[in-house]
Amino acid sequence: MYDLIIRNGRLVDPLNNVDGLFDLALQDGKIAEVAEEITLPAKNTIEARGKLVMPGIIDMHTHMRTILGHPHAQRMIALAGVTTTLDMAGPLDNILDTIPGSGAGVNIAVLEAARCPQTIKSERPDRAERMALIDRTLEHGGIGLKMLGGHFPMDIDICQRFIEESSERNAWVGWHVGNTLHGSNIDGMRDAIDAAGGRFLHVAHVNSYCRGQVRNELDEAIEAIARLKASPNIFSESYLSVLNGTRLTINEKGEAASKVTGTCLKKMGCTPDREGMEKCILDGNVGVLRDNGTIGELIYGREALDYWLSKDTVTVGSFPVNPAASRFLVAQAKRDDGSFVVDCFSTDGGSYPRNVIVENGLAMVQFGAITLREFVIKASLNGARALNIPSKGHLGVGADGDVSILDLEKRKPYATVCAGRIIMQDGALLGKGTCIICDERGAGYLKGRGIDHCVKGPLTEQCIRDRFVP
Repeated sequence: MYDLIIRNGRLVDPLNNVDGLFDLALQDGKIAEVAEEITLPAKNTIEARGKLVMPGIIDMHTHMRTILGHPHAQRMIALAGVTTTLDMAGPLDNILDTIPGSGAGVNIAVLEAARCPQTIKSERPDRAERMALIDRTLEHGGIGLKMLGGHFPMDIDICQRFIEESSERNAWVGWHVGNTLHGSNIDGMRDAIDAAGGRFLHVAHVNSYCRGQVRNELDEAIEAIARLKASPNIFSESYLSVLNGTRLTINEKGEAASKVTGTCLKKMGCTPDREGMEKCILDGNVGVLRDNGTIGELIYGREALDYWLSKDTVTVGSFPVNPAASRFLVAQAKRDDGSFVVDCFSTDGGSYPRNVIVENGLAMVQFGAITLREFVIKASLNGARALNIPSKGHLGVGADGDVSILDLEKRKPYATVCAGRIIMQDGALLGKGTCIICDERGAGYLKGRGIDHCVKGPLTEQCIRDRFVP
């Protein structure tokens, strides 16, 4: 008897070249059988007639922390059909410590933020301090670092050292581009690619550098695509929502604490200070994130302003600043061999309610910009290949039992299955706990803490450069 059978769905598995009506059986957390009809009984059954059955969605940029915002990010990505995610900022300790209360059954890999004074003592840490941060992160179950240049910029030479030293340690390194010379824009992206010097670098949410801050957004998107085509060492993702996510905190000088927030306020015609933020919130041009006890929700207007003031401005929120044209261009652009220029869909979400890989990704399929097979490649397979987790991103026998079931007509997630367990079905959350994705250096620490984990393969140049061709 199988643990679970998903029946009569349209199964799309690009790695194994499968696209058709099949039953899918899961046993002991793994894919056990794929057939047109499975006759053995099962403890549980999901009827998937008229729905897409695909390898579990891998969101390669989210924020799972609980110390800023709310503790429900894992619930929100499970509701969004996501089985695995890369958290890009941590804090790692916060995510590990809060698993008992916030876990929803998903898999999480974590990048620790290189940020003063939280994880480094100054904006110009020396080599010993930089290496200590990298090593501690890897030994405690993280897979690498993230530089928050858009929000908290550092000098280019320090960012370059972090890239070089992460390469020495074979650690993942991401960059929300921006530095002390150029902001979170196309100029900052150019700086980041140059600083990598041919080494691996994860350039976060490419679309957010194509907002028309330097030139018009179409020219910026075209340049971003050209630079990524010429830089196969760069891994990238882009999100499909009009909304961004940023801190709405006002510092002791009365100014927006985040550089990104200040830029967004200016884009909305407001000053980058307390007065400007109050006006922007009242006008409904920025939503403030509030914990409703189950998930995070954006509130607007007077209600949002009162909440923001009650928190002494220490909140996060979202501005509608991502142009549709540049989002569309970078999401569907391809290299000469047919592989995608921007490797994955992402949300930069989780704790922010903009987890729309399914809704907006399937809209691109309906529009004809990408095929359903290509949607699955960007939403699942490419992330698994980059992370070097061969057991994910496909539905072959023996693969991890991570499955996303999507309602194609409604463009909504219907069920999320992780490690063979149903963690969400028809809007009901059913999962608990968290599996942390680490490399071999963090496995002992996580085991000692009794934290469920899986060990990914090492970061290799081949994993990044050898892109899957649809």
